[in-house]
Amino acid sequence: MMQAAGHTPGIESEAGEELMGLTRRKVAEAVDSGIDPLGDRAAPLVDDLVHRFAEVFARTPDTEFREWMARRFEEAHDPEVDRYWRLVWIVNGWQVLPHLIPPHPWLVRALRNDRAAWSTTAPRGH
Repeated sequence: MMQAAGHTPGIESEAGEELMGLTRRKVAEAVDSGIDPLGDRAAPLVDDLVHRFAEVFARTPDTEFREWMARRFEEAHDPEVDRYWRLVWIVNGWQVLPHLIPPHPWLVRALRNDRAAWSTTAPRGH
């Protein structure tokens, strides 16, 4: 998603269009399916994305990396821009399409939930 200032947020440009496209699709599917970012059904999706991002950023997909991702996606998300576009859609009578809603809020919640769960359990093997 382009921000109001006309540039792509850092993590999105660094991750690349292919990975961000996949992230948007996966999160949109999860939202459309009613998957709670704090629920068990979100874990496999988040694990997969964390591993893909870790590969791109040459990092270990651990708790620290999940928190780093959450912070970066939080920084990239501007709720006011979302509100602006929702109002534009409503005023113009356009359907609000879930796949156009940024993945950031859902993903940040899922990353942070997973991080909290991992702090009390042993890491999963992949």
